[in-house]
Amino acid sequence: MKKNPWNDILSKLNITNPLDVLRVFPSRYESLNPTDLSFPLEDQTKVVCFGKLISIKGAQHGRFLFVEADCPSSKGNLKAMIFNQPFYQKSLAKGKEYAYFGFYSKKRNQIYLSSVLALSNPLLQNKFKPVYALPASISQSSFYKVVLEVLELYKDYLSLEIPSFYIHKYRLENAYQAFKDVHIPLNYEAVKRGLRVFKYEEALKYSTYVDLVNLEKEKLKKREIKKIDRMRINGLVKSLPYTLTLSQLNAIRDIVSDMDSFKPMNRLLEGDVGTGKTVVSLIACYANCLRGGQSVILAPTQTLAFQHYENATKVFKNLNVDVELVLSSLTAKKKAEIQKKAKEGVNGIFIGTHALISSSLQFNNLSLVIIDEQHKFGVSQRETLIKKGEGVDCLMMSATPIPQTLTKAINSELAVSQLKEFPNSVREVETHVVTSSDPLIFSSISKALEGKRQVYIVAPKIEAGDKSSRLSSKEIYEEMVSRFGEDNVIYLNGRMKNESKEEAYNLFALNKKPILVSTSLIEVGMDVPNASLLIVYEANYFGLASLHQLRGRIGRDGKKSLSLFVYDGEDEKALEKLNFISQTNDGEKIAVYDLENRGGGDIFSSRQSGNSILRMCNFVKDLNLFSYAQKDAKEILKNQQIKENLTFVLNIKNTYMKEQD
Repeated sequence: MKKNPWNDILSKLNITNPLDVLRVFPSRYESLNPTDLSFPLEDQTKVVCFGKLISIKGAQHGRFLFVEADCPSSKGNLKAMIFNQPFYQKSLAKGKEYAYFGFYSKKRNQIYLSSVLALSNPLLQNKFKPVYALPASISQSSFYKVVLEVLELYKDYLSLEIPSFYIHKYRLENAYQAFKDVHIPLNYEAVKRGLRVFKYEEALKYSTYVDLVNLEKEKLKKREIKKIDRMRINGLVKSLPYTLTLSQLNAIRDIVSDMDSFKPMNRLLEGDVGTGKTVVSLIACYANCLRGGQSVILAPTQTLAFQHYENATKVFKNLNVDVELVLSSLTAKKKAEIQKKAKEGVNGIFIGTHALISSSLQFNNLSLVIIDEQHKFGVSQRETLIKKGEGVDCLMMSATPIPQTLTKAINSELAVSQLKEFPNSVREVETHVVTSSDPLIFSSISKALEGKRQVYIVAPKIEAGDKSSRLSSKEIYEEMVSRFGEDNVIYLNGRMKNESKEEAYNLFALNKKPILVSTSLIEVGMDVPNASLLIVYEANYFGLASLHQLRGRIGRDGKKSLSLFVYDGEDEKALEKLNFISQTNDGEKIAVYDLENRGGGDIFSSRQSGNSILRMCNFVKDLNLFSYAQKDAKEILKNQQIKENLTFVLNIKNTYMKEQD
């Protein structure tokens, strides 16, 4: 039997059905209009040109290739460099016509080529060249050849996962034409027509999935309902040594009302870093104790779990509330003691990390589950914990504040409470983007130490030698020790033993060692009000949400603080991202910018793979489309007697919902 030439590519993409090749959509498109090579060029100018290859030669053991071609420029023929693609030296032939793609680096005054294609390559057949996010072992040309063959071979068998009523209602293209417009675009308008089809299809599936999840949850009932004594809740609130904000009080009211309902709570508590989500969650736990239930708070890190535990012991010090810290590092004796309390139904609060999910820990009357930084846990992990009780109320917390309109689209399966104000009223955190040689770094540290303030210094990696990072946290720690002395600097990373982590945290928290050098471990769970300076090295390796979380570690006492994001590179997008966050402390604006720019895989996004529910749609750019899809999903679920609607819903249940789990 003749071997199918597609098999290798399908296998590397983990695809079994050839039709699924067509659903690996381009991550972006490149215009094939030639660049005017009139120097001087702007930095990062994209280069597209066509011409005959004059010469190609290698240097530095094949890492660099130097190319000259007869593409006219104000400096003569095109002269460019290809980095780390030595195969071109054998595959390109002098005197042959090629298309050249790359960019101009002003700093090095050099054109760098990313790809060179023969003019016969099918990728060049139209005005736009599709670019796919593929494994390094699959070339764009070989994959595109498979796409064209599949499209032609199966053109009479292609279909959309949309009931025909809505295809006609919105005048959507048929499947063949939509796939053709996306993969073989004649122009930008064709791309938009094709993407409109697949974005709507994805938004409709997502919206139907959300509604199905809601319908399933509505069937759940609580085992028993004991009314919560609101007077005692008010008493706890009044006893706190600080005044809660209006949005905190409103959130508590929402949560207690949900807990008093026969329907299990499914609520998201959303608020910027430092808006006081923790105390709201602890008051929810107290309300649960008043009705005789057990509560669990699940945190992503041991540091954050310990922080919650310390806060809980302070809040409940004058109340008869049992609080337990559940960690995998506990002694066997302590674990057995906690397991006994949980199983016997001791009315208390269990705070911990993944150890809470362990099958050895069983509860007698678990009725409230709180999940902090809920995006750091998988669906199955959350469900495993919730299923340890019956009709459990669930409260999830997130430090990514999103405007109400976006929240409705993204989290429409959840009720949402938002914390808008900061307890200290003012957060004065100034942010600058600097290079590693900027004297501001060390002068700021010296100034903080003189003022008896504390300093966080963060790097993305522990060890040196990783190609993705020029500086390691260990190297930075050693440099800080050499400049400021070992008595002033402490080191923290995720590989350290729990005892060492706890010791490092305590030495820093007590200001015995005022400079903490760490990885992003401090992103959550570090609450040191006296910290006033944050320095993040290789800041481009962190997402905006993470940078904003890190910045939330300082300025917690309302005093003026400073963040320095260190970046030595030239990437235009990285600089744009860092400059944006340096100009705003508004968590909502940052969240929207992050969603818009890393979104769900729209035509200008480089991210197409992964386990994201959405791969085509972008919650910000396609918000209007989602509003239509949500209405249509409800209509489909109400009219399942229509065969096409029923088939669509069954497909969501049998495939889409399983994929998300």
